[in-house]
Amino acid sequence: MDTTVRKPNVLFILTDDQRFDTIGALGNPHIHTPNLDQLVRQGFAFEKEFCTTPICTPARAEILTGCDSFRNRVPWFGLPINPDLTLLPQAFQRAGFHTIHVGKWHNDGHPRDKGYERTRRVFPSDNLNEYRQRGHWMRFNEEGTETEGHSTELFTEAALEELAAAPADRPWFCCLAYTAPHDPHDSPPPFDTMYDPGTMPLFPNHMPEHPIDNGAMIIRDELLENWPRTHDVMRRYRCRYYGMISHLDHHIGRLLGRLRATGQLENTLIVFTGDQGLAVGSHGLLGKENMYDHSIASPLIFCGPGVPAGGRSWALSHHVDLFPTLCELAGIETPPSAQDGHSLAPIMHGEAERVRDAILCEFCIPRGKDASLAHVQRAVRTERWKLVWYADPRRFQLFDLQRDADEVVHLLAPWRRELWRVHAGTNRNPAWKKGQWAGADQSPPYTEAQIDAVAMDLWKRMLELMDAQNDPLPAERRPPSPLAPA
Repeated sequence: MDTTVRKPNVLFILTDDQRFDTIGALGNPHIHTPNLDQLVRQGFAFEKEFCTTPICTPARAEILTGCDSFRNRVPWFGLPINPDLTLLPQAFQRAGFHTIHVGKWHNDGHPRDKGYERTRRVFPSDNLNEYRQRGHWMRFNEEGTETEGHSTELFTEAALEELAAAPADRPWFCCLAYTAPHDPHDSPPPFDTMYDPGTMPLFPNHMPEHPIDNGAMIIRDELLENWPRTHDVMRRYRCRYYGMISHLDHHIGRLLGRLRATGQLENTLIVFTGDQGLAVGSHGLLGKENMYDHSIASPLIFCGPGVPAGGRSWALSHHVDLFPTLCELAGIETPPSAQDGHSLAPIMHGEAERVRDAILCEFCIPRGKDASLAHVQRAVRTERWKLVWYADPRRFQLFDLQRDADEVVHLLAPWRRELWRVHAGTNRNPAWKKGQWAGADQSPPYTEAQIDAVAMDLWKRMLELMDAQNDPLPAERRPPSPLAPA
């Protein structure tokens, strides 16, 4: 590589609890995100970006380390990252970048000790307000002067100031970690009333309650609204959530405008993603502690030098892939410890269709007097299928994501299997014709044997990935064959 060519700046924008389907240009007609839409048009979007563990601390640790939650040792809040691993900002600092962190830091220690030369308005450690009382309205003391306001605005202003003061003779790496759109969804006017609950539709997979105990039904996130999830309440909840995202989008536009005005935008690689998603009423849930795509998936957009404009990919990507991808696009070496990820650059440049064919996701929660972690959920997801294992009720779910992107048709439901058996071998299936005025008979899209084969293949993949990643799930909670009697 020609060392006389200056490496690009890197602006890494990380949001909190943002669903993958909350950007207008990626297919959501109900949300206003003009600046993120512009990034999509001018950059490359990955539409199947996942984390292993859908809560803030583990998801962020995967981005920082390029290792999954099992290897980096962070499956829950408050756990320290494996000290043997090189962190993303450390790799850029060692490569000569001026490193900056602004906003949320939900991992152990402080970003100033993790490879960042400059840190500003770090949440929660530097916030002087009580978050449970004031939410996103934060207060910081900087050199004897107190500054107060909405977190999105305060973090954006700090980032603008830090980039303006960055050394001119070095590229910079800036992580701007917003707390939006995490609850409470308290955006300022006019964004707090931007969306009308009377016209906001429910998500297609809205349910009043989740059909089974997933092991995390009374976690904090699920207690923010009453059960059942009524239509009016969920419409209001979605409007407030979208207001937070549109407010966030507005300030991202301010940031991009300043980079453009100062001539830095052309040589700045921009990465936009979230730590994980959020249910917001889908499947009767509010939080992210589940294995549905609305919670394990985030938006992912790259834009800038070396990134083809207008590209889209539906290949599986993962938070651990961000580390090697950023290193390759920035022209620096990927540390050997970032061993679980694959660079996504070959997909962007048309040199590969995919870098992985399956991902393993998990969720655990403290239980008992010693607060030990109980592993309650596992899922294996391929490009088409998903198999979920719930350890407490010892039940599976199987979804065909090609036919059922909203994950509402559970293909291993016992009644469905009984229906197949009752009508096996018949040419006409009365279960698909309810009366003489009904439409023409339609056969179900699968046979029992086909679903059995898919379920067994996914189960074997799940066990293989668990073994390969040293999954700590105890033997008595490991998933049995999905075809075994309940």
